[in-house]
Amino acid sequence: MGLFCCAWNLACSSARVIFCSVIRFCALVCGLFLILPAPGAVSAQQQPPRTLRASVSAPLDAPGRLEVRALAAAYPERIDETALRNEDWAARIDDTWYYWADGRMLPYEERFDNRRYTGIRFYNYALGPLQLREIDEATAERLRERSRQPASAGLPRHNGFLDALYGISTRSDAYRWIVDTTFLGLKTQAHRMIVEPLSSVERQIRSLMVTDAEVRAFVAELQQVSTFSWREIAGTNRRSYHSYGVAVDLIPRSYHGRFGYWRWAMQSGIEEWWDVPPEQRWRPPQPVIDAFENNGFVWGGKWLSFDPIHFEYRPEVILLARWREAGIR
Repeated sequence: MGLFCCAWNLACSSARVIFCSVIRFCALVCGLFLILPAPGAVSAQQQPPRTLRASVSAPLDAPGRLEVRALAAAYPERIDETALRNEDWAARIDDTWYYWADGRMLPYEERFDNRRYTGIRFYNYALGPLQLREIDEATAERLRERSRQPASAGLPRHNGFLDALYGISTRSDAYRWIVDTTFLGLKTQAHRMIVEPLSSVERQIRSLMVTDAEVRAFVAELQQVSTFSWREIAGTNRRSYHSYGVAVDLIPRSYHGRFGYWRWAMQSGIEEWWDVPPEQRWRPPQPVIDAFENNGFVWGGKWLSFDPIHFEYRPEVILLARWREAGIR
């Protein structure tokens, strides 16, 4: 009898151990299911920064909101997504996010050292007829100093965003995107992105030629249309928009004694070259400029460092200008 009792106690003890182990195992498994996300779910730590930052810490009107929005609207076939990520507005092209960084669009690892680079020029472009800017004395002195010094390379531009936007990072890349085309009867080569906008500009100009003698004379005087040219901006180490095939120079047979570039005015001995009156600058007729602006091109004649033969396809800048006119902030 004593042997039976001992055996019974041992069996009960073993059963209790096994039962407790089973309970602990079940509790552990249940706890894991409570902690781990369900299939397809994403934990807070794994959520894209866009979701976390937009809902928790950064305001939706953080700097760069309008600029990034304009980029997305201007290039819907290239920019896949925009979002507020890591407290900055960003745009995704292919698999890379580019972050707004005080006028620059930089990949994540470069955004904290943005002062190393010059911006992409999201400037306040003014639509309509040319109006010379009022220059304060501090700016005038800076420009005079620029005139006295030899050409300076200045800060480089981080090309990552533009390279991704246009699909071009080397000269050999360019030929996959550059196509032969014509503009106002003159042969040129341009990025396929601007072929249709440029064709629309031409249609508007040809329509103007029917009734506008000045426009007819301007077109008749054109000697060359220069678009794609792999080079840097004069006096800098920054790649020209001509390298991407999205800038257009309308070169006339004669400038008729007027300045076709700011450096020409400076080199002629004019100290305050930025203040050269509009009538002393070569320029296309205003309806031609309007036709370009209507199709997403900015005119270099409105820049402080004026370049009146030059147009650039910058639909995001034109959009920002129209939004400002409409009071959109």
